[in-house]
Amino acid sequence: MTSQPLHLLSDSLTAFLGPYLPPSPPSDRVFVTLTYAASLDSRIALGRGLRTQLSGPESKCMTHYLRAHHDAILVGVNTVLADNPGLNCRYRVAGKSPSEASPRPIIIDPTFRCKLSAGSKVMLAASSKEGKEPWILVSAEWHAAVSPSDLAHIQSIESTGARVIPVKGLQSDNRNESWAAILKLLKERSIRSLMVEGGAQVINDLLLAAVQDGDGTKVSPVDVIIITIAPVYLGKNGVEVSPASALDYLYDIKWEPFGRDVVMASFNRKARAVS
Repeated sequence: MTSQPLHLLSDSLTAFLGPYLPPSPPSDRVFVTLTYAASLDSRIALGRGLRTQLSGPESKCMTHYLRAHHDAILVGVNTVLADNPGLNCRYRVAGKSPSEASPRPIIIDPTFRCKLSAGSKVMLAASSKEGKEPWILVSAEWHAAVSPSDLAHIQSIESTGARVIPVKGLQSDNRNESWAAILKLLKERSIRSLMVEGGAQVINDLLLAAVQDGDGTKVSPVDVIIITIAPVYLGKNGVEVSPASALDYLYDIKWEPFGRDVVMASFNRKARAVS
């Protein structure tokens, strides 16, 4: 697998993104950036399981620029099954190899549905030193009763450097508990910045999630939201990003043209203060 590096962003575009990047030096917790591309009617795909290209060249380059500034990138299993993403970074970073510049791929997959193979793009990126080996987060309850066939598959992909990690509290019917468990695990493994890209279920759940802060208050795990708006409509059958209840907590909102697209970047008023 050989990917062509992307062109560098202009100074004005990197200046636009600068305030929204993870803090340096990193804080003592996981800084979370939620970012995705959507149509004018808030759809991210033409239909479930359909890979849909929305970002133009400039905003796609932005995505890889953001990847270069995060320790890890997270997607749900449905995105892996639909898109077969590489989850690596193709933005050139001075002094770093493609693997060093790439974030750690994190896949939320409570019941191990993704069944990655050596031919999966994320595995090819790792084997060709253009990315890192993925961590697949599964439910600790599922892992405790894993079938012999799944265990054999786990052992096979772990022999290549990937990791299948049981997470206590990871489940599909209690999203707050799941996000708290995920962030706890990532912090324990020295991940200090996380870029969440999708899909729709992950995005909608994360927008409404609340985790317990150090002083016991409930806060949003999302620090920054960066959305690419593409000038297309995908129609009523498209996969929609729309949380179950209204939200109005963004601030320091800025808009910037990226080629044919427009990018919105903002902070989250309900997030924890960066320490």
